[in-house]
Order: sequence, then C-alpha cells, then structure tokens
Amino acid sequence: MTRRDQELLDRQLRGLHIRPRHDGTMILAIVAMFLAGIFLGNLRSEAREPAHFNTMETALAAPGGSNPAVLR
Repeated sequence: MTRRDQELLDRQLRGLHIRPRHDGTMILAIVAMFLAGIFLGNLRSEAREPAHFNTMETALAAPGGSNPAVLR
C-alpha cells in the first residue's frame, strides 16, 4: 500500500465512527436470560404434578416391552 493509498483510506475511514464493543453488557444480558429461563422453568414445573418412576423397573425394562427375569 502506497502513501497515497493510505491517505485515501484514512480520509474514507475518518467519517466512519466505530463504537467500542460492549462485551460486558452482552454477557450480562445472556446471563440474565439464562437465569430468567431457569426461574420460569421452575415455576412451570411446580405447577404440574411430578412424575414418579420406579427406577429398578425402568432400568430393567427391555426395549420390546417385556421385563426380563431379575437375577438375585
């Protein structure tokens, strides 16, 4: 790039006002949305009756729907 090219580029960019990035504000907004989602999800889950599972039967259930014999 020649000196003349640099001067032309400087004149073109002089009118361009690039604002500094606000990374902290963006991070704060993302964290606020995340916490709001957790809060609203918690409120929504408390409104319904919780599902109860028998973990042993669920863990031993065969894909075809039949329960294999449990070894004891």
